[in-house]
Parts: sequence; structure tokens; C-alpha cells
Amino acid sequence: MSNLVKGIDRRKGVFSVALAILVSIGINFSLLREATIDNSPTLDFTNEIMVFVRTMYLSMPSNKVRLTLFVCVLTILFYMGLSVSLSWKDSLLYGGISLLFSATQIICYALKKTEAWTVLYEFPLNRARTMIRGISLAIMFYFFLKVALNLINQQLTQRIAIKRHVKWWHVAIITGVIFLAWFPYFHIFYPGTSNEDTVIMIMEYFHVPSYIQEMSAVQGEDIFITNHHPYLLIMLFGKFIEWGLERGDIQSGVAVYTILHMAFLSFVFGGCIQYLRYIGVTIRRWIAVLLIIMFVPVFPMYSICMVKDTVYGAFCLLFVIMMNEMARTGGEILKKWWFLLCMFLDATMMMLTKVYGIYLLAIIGVVYLIKYRKLWWRTCVGIFVPILLFQFVYLNTFLPAMNVAPGGVQEGLSVPLQQTARYLTEYPDDITSAEKKVISKIIPYKYWTKCYEAKLSDRLKKHYNQDATKDDLKAYFKVWWKMFLRHPEVYFEATFANTYEYYDVDKISSLVYYEWNQYLQNHPKKYKDYDYLLISNAEETAASRYIVNQLVLAYEKTPILSFFATIGIIPWMLICMLLLNKMRNRREFNIALLLPVITFLICLTSPDNGNYRYIIPSIYSIPYLLVLTLMPGKEEDNHC
Repeated sequence: MSNLVKGIDRRKGVFSVALAILVSIGINFSLLREATIDNSPTLDFTNEIMVFVRTMYLSMPSNKVRLTLFVCVLTILFYMGLSVSLSWKDSLLYGGISLLFSATQIICYALKKTEAWTVLYEFPLNRARTMIRGISLAIMFYFFLKVALNLINQQLTQRIAIKRHVKWWHVAIITGVIFLAWFPYFHIFYPGTSNEDTVIMIMEYFHVPSYIQEMSAVQGEDIFITNHHPYLLIMLFGKFIEWGLERGDIQSGVAVYTILHMAFLSFVFGGCIQYLRYIGVTIRRWIAVLLIIMFVPVFPMYSICMVKDTVYGAFCLLFVIMMNEMARTGGEILKKWWFLLCMFLDATMMMLTKVYGIYLLAIIGVVYLIKYRKLWWRTCVGIFVPILLFQFVYLNTFLPAMNVAPGGVQEGLSVPLQQTARYLTEYPDDITSAEKKVISKIIPYKYWTKCYEAKLSDRLKKHYNQDATKDDLKAYFKVWWKMFLRHPEVYFEATFANTYEYYDVDKISSLVYYEWNQYLQNHPKKYKDYDYLLISNAEETAASRYIVNQLVLAYEKTPILSFFATIGIIPWMLICMLLLNKMRNRREFNIALLLPVITFLICLTSPDNGNYRYIIPSIYSIPYLLVLTLMPGKEEDNHC
């Protein structure tokens, strides 16, 4: 012990302890605690200075044991961080990211507690507390980045990769192992799980009227299916349900789909795991990824779930792997026709299973045209030809021929609609009669505030006027812009309130579905003639389902392991990967991170705050990207 103490730089040690004490207090500083008559009965509330000082005191953390632990951990972090040197450019970069992290987490905290961020700046006291906590968070994250990335670079990165030959039966074995690990979930949750969207999709297939038809501008007595949900998956789900009905057991149709879905995902995950082995990932890391896929609850629980996002997520994972292979070969793999065909088919399936896949692919395609200019026409074949076919043949020709109505315009308007609704909620008198008339053509005026939810735009969108013309929308956006100029802070607040859970590292997400959705059962009068479509889980395994539910909830609160349970961690993990690639001169591999990054940005325009299934493509990709980011760069390894 004495030798250890002698090896410590005393100046660094003292500075680290002092900084750790200040930062620990700042991180745990309350932004909401106020001086009141109850906790300060003798305080002169007419004296602003006394109130300020008393409130600042009350805002300080009082749990000395937790604070001491914070100080100990941060002392070690700061001491290690002081030993890591950075260039001034990297220092600025890390500092900027740390300030971004600090600002977003403080905003998340305020919105979680009050659904507003005025608590952060409304009075001088609020601004002082926000500054203390914000600076503390920024300092902590700055040192965390320095230490974590340095340790990863020094201790965890691979320096040599030895390629291994992979045969088809290797993939078959891994597929079987994953399938068997997931199978107990199928037994417990027989015949499978789903969400409300799935039930609505099945209703569309069987021509059962629902609110989804009302959310399209094209309506008619013989139109039951819209492109709000992927038509391909509506038909796929419906066919399996129909198959079960023909045999007198609707549950069996769901069960067969679930088994095939498990096999499909097992094959995709297994094939991608074998790709890691092919490019030379160490056996221990290869096994670690396999164990994550087999046993982290997210993966088996979604394998038994009939929901559109899991199918789309699987094709996104395949695309991420192809993007990594393109980066690894410098784009040379595009010269192989089999690879180009796989990219063409995978891009097509991404769009067929998720409509907004077309926007994601368009962005990636533009980046590829710039990055691999010499192979531009191959990029066009692999990405832009599928986009053109999807847009002009599938959407504009095939779907109308199948009597499928287009999705509603409102699906792309969540952000402005939420901004307008919050504006009218906070400033109901700051709008002219002419402006009321304009926005009422989009959504009847009474619904703007009545149906506004800070974290969800679905209730509001249901009242969108499908008869609204392009001129009505144009007029609305003119009013929208005028309102923004009057109170821009409301628009930013509305956007953050509808998105903050996607980057809140302290938010426990609702991971999975534990039953077949009971939408039809919950509306017995409305759908009394459609009892034949009722699906429910087996009663005899109800206790087992409850146990699994509790275990998953416990997992969501388990440190480290819960990385896959908190979607707010994902963007910061992606930033760390980007920084690590920069540190190791592997910038060309950042292109493989493009898909999850764009997926995150798309989530910032989504109608539902913190919806786990929206981020499924990133969740599926993260275990592989963590390992791929640690692979050697071209200048580090001559074995690949």
C-alpha cells in the first residue's frame, strides 16, 4: 500500500479530490428544491438574497454516503484523466461533446419532472443552479471520454485480425444454437406477442373498419388497407392468421409465423456473427456477441413478437454489415455482382418493410456517391435503382392497383403539429382570428389543446382534416412561421418534449411486449362481430410470463447490462465509436455507423417519445458495431 501511495502524484491527487468534491455536489444539485414556509419557517421571504442563499443550500445533496461514493469514483476518474494528453483540437472536440451531453441531460431532467424547461432559466436562482449542475456534468463527461476512449484504445482494440474460412454449416449451427436459446420464450408466450399496430394490420387484411382508414386522404367503402403500415407485412401477417382460421385455430397461425420469424432472425443474427469470424474477430469477442444475442432479453423477446419493426430491423442489420464490408475493402466489394445483388435486394426489403426506409437509403446513397465516386454507377444500381422502383412502380402503380390508399400526410408533420399545439396551450390569447381560421382547416381548433400530449402526437394527428388541400397546408405553414417568430422558445421546447427520451441516459425504456395486444378485446361493443379475430396467450403459462416480466424489469435496472435497455445511451455510444475511429485513423469505417445515426435522427421526428421499437435497427446493430469498431485499421494490420 505504501508503494502505491508513493507512486501517486500529490498535486494531481489533491486537485482530483478537490474537483471531485465540487463536481459530485454539482451533479447531485437539485434543480427543483425550493425554500418554503415548511422547510424554512423563520425565513424572511421578502428578502431575495436570503431566499436565494437558503434555496441554494437546500438544493445541495444531503445523502453523504452516496456523495462520498461519488467523490471516490470521480477522484479516480479525474486522476486518470489528467494523465491523458490531448491535442488542442481534440480537447475542443471533447469539450463541445461534453457540453452537448450536459445540456441535453439537464433538459431531459427538467422535462421528465415538469414537462417544461422554464425551471432551468425562469429566475436568476434557476439559472445559477442550472449552471452549477451543467458545468459539473460537462466536466465529468469530458474526463469520462478521455479515460474511456484511451483505455479502449490501449486495452481493447485488436491489433491483428486473422481471417477464418466460414462454411454454410457453420452458419447453420450458430442459427440452431440461437433458435434453441430463444425457444423457451416461445413456449411461455405461446402463440406470440404483438402491439396495437399488428392488430390493426390484421384488421385491415380482413377488411375490418378501423381508425387507420380515416387517416388517409383517399377513402371509400371498398378501401380497407392503407400504406400507413407496410402492405407487404399486412399481407404476410394476414396470410398466417387466415391459415390458422382455415384450420379452426387462429392461435396456430400466429404460432407458425412466430416460429418462422424466430428462424429468420436466428439466421440473420447467426450469419452476421459468422461474418465477424470471417474478418478475424477474436474468438472471445465472437462468443460474447453470440451470448448477447442468445440471452439479453431484448433479442429473444422480439423474436417472438409479430411486429413490423423486427423484420425491418433485420434487413437494416444486414445493410450495416454490408456497409462495414464496403469500408473494409475500400468499396472494392461493389465490383462483385453477387454483393451488388444482395445490396439491391436488401435495400428493396428495407423499403417494403418500413416506408421511411426510402429516406434513410437516399441519404446513404448520396454519401456513397461522394465516398466511392469511381464506382458511382454501382452505387446507383445497389441503392438508387431500388429507390426509383419503389417510388414509381410500387407506390405509384402497384399499390393503387391493389386498392391500397396512401398513408396520411400528417404522418410526416408530427414536429410542426406538436409545436403549434404547445404554442396554443401556452399562449392561447396570442393568436389572431385569421390565424385561428387557417389552422382550423388543418385540425379543428378545439382539438389543438384538447388532444395535445407533450410526448405523443398520435391523438392530435387523428383529427387531421384529410380534406385539407396543398394551399391549406401552405397557409398553415405561413402561420406556423409567424408564431415561431413570436415565441421561438415554445417550438424548441415542444420538440425536446417529444424527443428527449431518445438521448436521456437515465431513462429506463419500456423494452418489450409481454402479451398479444388486446385492442379488439378492449372495444367489445365496437368489434362484437369480429370475435373470430380474437387472439390471446395461453392461460397455463400466465405465471411464467409474469416471472419473465419481472426478470426483464430487473434487468432494465441492472448497471452495465442495461445498456441494451436504455435507448438514450445509444446516441452517446455512437459518438464514442465515431471518436474512437477518429483516434485510430479509421475514419472510413464511420460509414458503417451511418445507418444507426440516421435512424436516431429520424426518431427525433417521430410521433412517440422514447418508443423502443423505433430504434430497433440500432439495437440489432450495436453488438456487432461494438466489436467491429475495435477491429484493426488498414495501417495496423496486414493480415486482412
